[in-house]
Amino acid sequence: MEELIKKIIEIEHEAQSLVDDGIAQKEKIRMDTENELKAIEENILDMAERKIEQLEVRNRKEADEKLARIREHTALKVKQINGVIAGHKEMWENQIFSRITGRRTDAQ
Repeated sequence: MEELIKKIIEIEHEAQSLVDDGIAQKEKIRMDTENELKAIEENILDMAERKIEQLEVRNRKEADEKLARIREHTALKVKQINGVIAGHKEMWENQIFSRITGRRTDAQ
């Protein structure tokens, strides 16, 4: 009988050891999973930050290109307007003079 009790106690100790090992493995798996999730989150955040930076650079470049086209177009229009003004300046001056004085000039 004593031998049977010793065997039961030994089995109980082995079972407790297996339970303890299972708990330790469970905790290790939990910690490994938690660390892996943190690494994945950090990776996703890094990728998102890089993507945001790329988008900002692209948007800035597109805005600069549009601004350059607008400036170029505006400069061309100003040049055209200045050409029209230069071509008609004397005629406009004569018309204004005629209206003010009531006389016609030779240029009309």
